[in-house]
Amino acid sequence: MAPEVFMSKQVLIVGGYGQVGQAVAKALAPEYPGRVVIAGRSRERAEAFAASLGHGSRGLALDVQVEGAAARLEGVGLVVMCVDQEQDTFVRACLEAGVDYVDVTARHASLVAFERLDAVARRSGATAVLSVGVAPGVSNVLAARVVAGMERVERLDLFVLLGAGDAHGDAAIAWTLDQLDTPFEVLEEGRPRRVHGFSERSWVQLPGEATPRAGWRFDFPDQHTVARTLDLPTVSTWLSVDPRWLTGLLALAVRLGIGRVLRRPWLRRAVMWLLHRVRMGSDVCAVVARARGWSAGHAVTREGVLQGRREAALTACVATEVARELLRGPGPGGVLQLDQLPGREALLQRVVAASPGARLSLPESARSGVGAAVFAVRPTPS
Repeated sequence: MAPEVFMSKQVLIVGGYGQVGQAVAKALAPEYPGRVVIAGRSRERAEAFAASLGHGSRGLALDVQVEGAAARLEGVGLVVMCVDQEQDTFVRACLEAGVDYVDVTARHASLVAFERLDAVARRSGATAVLSVGVAPGVSNVLAARVVAGMERVERLDLFVLLGAGDAHGDAAIAWTLDQLDTPFEVLEEGRPRRVHGFSERSWVQLPGEATPRAGWRFDFPDQHTVARTLDLPTVSTWLSVDPRWLTGLLALAVRLGIGRVLRRPWLRRAVMWLLHRVRMGSDVCAVVARARGWSAGHAVTREGVLQGRREAALTACVATEVARELLRGPGPGGVLQLDQLPGREALLQRVVAASPGARLSLPESARSGVGAAVFAVRPTPS
């Protein structure tokens, strides 16, 4: 597609009136006046937000799960997807039409299905970027950074801290509740091992904190994707919540069976209602990646950390920077995880610069093996 033609194409933000979608739209609309389209199942909400956004934005009713949704792609150059999908139909239609695609969702089965569309994207010259957010997303990029230059990686651990005082969208809360005690597989020494959410514990000490935090096994998709993209033998992701006491209380509740109870629709709705109205702790968030392995014949440990506030805002900032990268075009083509995107570290630096209070610590060099954070992981069966 000729650059001048692409520059006239629309930017379709699906789920554009949700928490993350709104932030992406607010960033892009002034830069691309008349080209941002807010899409979602509710025409009223989409049009109302587009009107408040201004800059020539418009609203559109769109349900990507129904047949015929692909017809809405006429005139579109980039899709930013902020809602989960059960099938790959809409993504396939985007890539067949040569439309670039940014996926902000965290459903691992979807990410695997979308990865299989790489040949479709390459034939049309489209680029799809998956795992765009904090975890997956920032965690993937930090993982790639800490393993770079190591001769052999023995294990990678990812630690995700989320603040209970933050404002999280309905989809994010529902996804988290679904994963509380879900069984899943982790890769250990190249072999899959079946575990459950909150079944094992690890410890991390973040920069600037005097005492370690407990983190528990959780089925974030980053541990699965980086095992493939970085070809790693052992990868695990651990979740902690701020305040600290809430992490322990949540672990106890899961062991007592709260995960099964929360699958009851009426109780699920009650808990989500409560979480929207009662805030505990701060809006802090952090991602730590730690790799152990060998370099130049010596055992090394390398860590990378991003600390910030407001996970949804950070996710939106990552998505905005990826969208800008593709809008500058042309993209590299194909279906990529965020850690495979050229210029990923420069992109991460831009995210930090645009996020008040964010701090990024990276290993000094691939040779030194010197970490930037104190991070001690000790798996302990509950």
